[in-house]
Amino acid sequence: MITFKPRPELPVNYRVSIRNVLGITFLGLLIAVLLGAIVVQLDPTIGPEGKDPLKKILWMFLILLTGVLTSTGYVLAWRTPMRWGIVGLTPPTARWVLISITIGAVLFFVGERVDHMFRLGIIEGLRAQLGPGLKTQVGLLSMLVVFGIVRPITLEIYFRGVLLNFFVSRFGNEAGLFITSILFAGLYFQPDMPANMAFGFVYALAFGLIYLRSGSLWNGIVCHATVGMLFAAKAAWA
Repeated sequence: MITFKPRPELPVNYRVSIRNVLGITFLGLLIAVLLGAIVVQLDPTIGPEGKDPLKKILWMFLILLTGVLTSTGYVLAWRTPMRWGIVGLTPPTARWVLISITIGAVLFFVGERVDHMFRLGIIEGLRAQLGPGLKTQVGLLSMLVVFGIVRPITLEIYFRGVLLNFFVSRFGNEAGLFITSILFAGLYFQPDMPANMAFGFVYALAFGLIYLRSGSLWNGIVCHATVGMLFAAKAAWA
């Protein structure tokens, strides 16, 4: 049985509603689309014809982060007395931060070994996706910003902070964790690399469990960032 560590700063009668979820989703997408259109107009090199995929990824996640933070803040956090604590952004303990880093490193090591042993091509695919930008200092810095900061915060706030809280309040911890992990795995879908989704599902289970057990979303973000940075560093290591 998975237990959700109680957070005393949250009232027990508050539940993330389907209205909250839909509002955050649609408002976040609207903000992201509008910002994306503006950024592409200002810098055409990140459009469809741009030849620096790492730059595109950086801008994409910066735009998504802005959309997620703005929509979550407006729909949920700024309208509740506990503010961002409602999505789990409460101070973590040093013990759980260390545990999260350790679990992230283990997830990377196991995933990298499985990828190597079964020749899944996941790291090679990531290397090809990131492109020549990995060979420059600016590209490497951008990669660290994306995989170590922007991507983990964006995805964890939406999938664990919003969706997991919603599904857990409706269906219980185990079912909520399973549903959000399936949804998260969908982000990893690639027709030529179906194993990607299995990796995404396992990672989502780990990030969600860490959040549920520790009570702070920051621990899930730290674990996510550890996995992402190690995989990106491996891809950059030619």
